[in-house]
Amino acid sequence: MRAIVLGAMLALLPTFAWADGWVAQLEDDEGGQVMTASVEGDPAAGVTPRLRLLCAGSEGIMLRYEMAAGTASPGSEANLLFENESQQITLPMAYEDMDGAFAAYFPKTDPILGLLENGPDVFISEASGNYPAQSFTLKGSTKAIAKVLKDCKG
Repeated sequence: MRAIVLGAMLALLPTFAWADGWVAQLEDDEGGQVMTASVEGDPAAGVTPRLRLLCAGSEGIMLRYEMAAGTASPGSEANLLFENESQQITLPMAYEDMDGAFAAYFPKTDPILGLLENGPDVFISEASGNYPAQSFTLKGSTKAIAKVLKDCKG
């Protein structure tokens, strides 16, 4: 009987949205709530890496990469290599201290969006080795990114 009650209680508990891949949901931002597509990677040293894609108004789309290791400092820049099974794109990103993430801004037509929608995974690395490599699933990315693009009026 206890097992049945416990099982029923566990079924009602919220699960981590990222456990199954990318999700699109409203998240708080400086100007209020904004539709955000995001995915988390495997935690390292107690920190969970995260990719977030959101509308940046007149600047187009913003990609934010929160690394597992806090090795960046304000003003840092990095050319990060994004790879899936069939494509490689180097994306210049600048560290923004407010949320401790590297950020890139680009138009809705940028090829990085296609890369993030294709294949089972994306692998992110940096040639100098200053920042740790990380991979993220792309499961659900097409649907999540489409929601952000539809919501983005800029």
